Amino acid sequence: MFVTNDYLHQVLGQFSLFSSLLPEPELQSISRPRCSRSGVGLVLGGRDAAPEEFPHMAAIGFASAEGYDFKCGGSLISARWLLTAAHCSRDRASSRPVVARLGDRNINPKAQDDATPVDVPIRNIIVHPDYHSPVRYNDIALMELATDVDLSNSIRPACLWPGGPFHEDKAIATGWGVVNQRTQEKADLLQKVSLTLLENSYCDRLLRNNRNRHWQGFRDSQLCAGEVRGGMDTCQGDSGAPLQIVSKENQCIYHLIGLTSFGYKCAEQNKPSVYTRVSTYVDWIESVVWPDEYAAWAAGRSK
Repeated sequence: MFVTNDYLHQVLGQFSLFSSLLPEPELQSISRPRCSRSGVGLVLGGRDAAPEEFPHMAAIGFASAEGYDFKCGGSLISARWLLTAAHCSRDRASSRPVVARLGDRNINPKAQDDATPVDVPIRNIIVHPDYHSPVRYNDIALMELATDVDLSNSIRPACLWPGGPFHEDKAIATGWGVVNQRTQEKADLLQKVSLTLLENSYCDRLLRNNRNRHWQGFRDSQLCAGEVRGGMDTCQGDSGAPLQIVSKENQCIYHLIGLTSFGYKCAEQNKPSVYTRVSTYVDWIESVVWPDEYAAWAAGRSK
C-alpha cells in the first residue's frame, strides 16, 4: 500500500485522503457551506439521506424494459472509477451492469426534486482475481466509467480507509435496497443506517450455523456489522454499497471501510451482515486505478 500518514491535501475546498506520491490534481473550487451531514438513524430500519450527504454514492443499473434496474450500489473513488462488490458484476441472468447513476438521491424516474443526476456508461469491470462465485470471499470489483465525471457538491469521491483501528465503533451503511421484507419493496430515496462494528470472532459464533461450502466463517478480509437486537441492517439491493465512517479531520469526508457483501436474513436478531474489508485490497485498488503511480511507488519500495 502506498498511502502515507502525510497524505492530506486540499480537494474541492475540503480535505481528502490521497497518496502523497500521486501528482497534485487540478483543484476545483466549490462553495460548500455545509456538507448536508445529519444525524444518522437506516436501510432496513432506516432514514432518508439528506441531499448531497453521500456524494460518492452510485446506483448501478442493469438494462431493463423500463430503462434501468438499479440492483446494486457502489462508491466513486476517482473521477472515473467506482468500487463495488464482485457479485454485482453480473445478475442472476448473467447480465452485466451497463450504467452508473451519480449525484442522485431519489432514483424513481418520476421524482421531482432539485437533484441533477448523471448516468454514465460502464466501460469495463475488473473483478478481483481471487473472487470465485459462488464462494463468498474477495467480493470486490472496480468499475471503469466511459468518461471522467465532473466533480461537484453532489458528485465527488470518497476516501479509502488505509488500515489500522477505526476511530469509531459504528459505521454508516447506505443503499437503495429492500426496506420492507414482506413486500420486498425497495427504497426510491437513498437510505442510511448506523450499524455497530462487531468483532469477527463474535460474529463467527453468531453465524456458525450458517457456514457452508461457500462461506466457512470470517476471514481478516471481511468485516462484521449490525445490531444484535435486530431491527437495522442492509438487505437485498444494497450489495456493493459502502460501509463508511466520517473523517476525524473533516466531517464532510467519508472513509470507505467496507462493501456490503451478504447476510443471512435482514435485520433479524443475532444475524449481523458480512462486508468486504476495503483496507485489505487498497494495494490492488491503487494498482488498477492509479497504475503508473503505484508502479513507481512499488519500484521504490523494492530498492
